[in-house]
Amino acid sequence: MDTVRPTGPVILIVDDNPQNLQVLGNLLQEEKYEIEFAVNGEATLEWLKNKQFDLILLDINMPRMNGFEVCKRIRADKGMSEVPIIFLSAESERESILKGFEVGAQDFVIKPFDSRELLARVKTQLDLKSKTEKLEKINEWLGEKIDNWLKMSVNRPRGAETSDLNAKLIEFDKNQNRVLKAICLELSTSIKEIEKLIGMSYDSKSKNQIKKIVKQLAVSVVKLEKL
Repeated sequence: MDTVRPTGPVILIVDDNPQNLQVLGNLLQEEKYEIEFAVNGEATLEWLKNKQFDLILLDINMPRMNGFEVCKRIRADKGMSEVPIIFLSAESERESILKGFEVGAQDFVIKPFDSRELLARVKTQLDLKSKTEKLEKINEWLGEKIDNWLKMSVNRPRGAETSDLNAKLIEFDKNQNRVLKAICLELSTSIKEIEKLIGMSYDSKSKNQIKKIVKQLAVSVVKLEKL
């Protein structure tokens, strides 16, 4: 079956309590999120086979397959391993929270939850996911562009017979420099935003992954400024 990818943030809410589903669904719909529901672990995994989600709100205490096991299975699947997961639980014990992070969750919300807190945590994870994906694409694009520009500089023709071509290349360089300055400014801003979001995330695995991307981008910015 083809994967469906809506244009806006799509959230899967997983809870075996219909009342919780209704409350969470109404809250998130008011914020213009697209939502889907699952009442158990099996239904959750079936949903993820057929549709991509930007975030999962996952209850821990469910029959047959609890939230920890669902999270483990999601993280074991390469196609689903990067989707952010926020655990929902009435348990506030330290061991339960630590176990949630160990199996791959990004955050933890204790029931009964505060609406503003939950929405803030949802927004943080969605922003982090969006900016990380954007920076990964920019980083890949920058790597290709830097290689191309360096090759052009090395292979630039010399001699009087190539003066016209060189003039065109110089003009091309000027245009590229204007573009590069704009890109550097945007990247610097994006890196600062990402660093703020890292401080708001509790998941060490995600932090390390994002820090690696930011470091690569910082190197790319330095290279671009030297071109």
